[in-house]
Amino acid sequence: MIKIYGASDDLIEVDGDIRAEFPVTDTGEDGVLLAVSSGVVIRIRYRTCWRIDLVTGAGVEIVPCPEDDEDNYSDVATITDPVTWIVCRDEFVKA
Repeated sequence: MIKIYGASDDLIEVDGDIRAEFPVTDTGEDGVLLAVSSGVVIRIRYRTCWRIDLVTGAGVEIVPCPEDDEDNYSDVATITDPVTWIVCRDEFVKA
């Protein structure tokens, strides 16, 4: 199991079976994509808080954060399927 969430305004954190920290200085309009070995692809964007959207896949739960909570500024994605790798990219093309 892993949890994915934003930290401060420029980091994406991964905790659990895999631990990683992806520095992201600007997520832009399209956000940043995380592709996971289980087939999940999520899009993460920083606005007034970190927002996480499912692009494709299954086996992920996304818990949204409230907009006005200063102590909670990120959605949290939990992937329960086994994960062996994660890729973080800012470009994605599909048909």
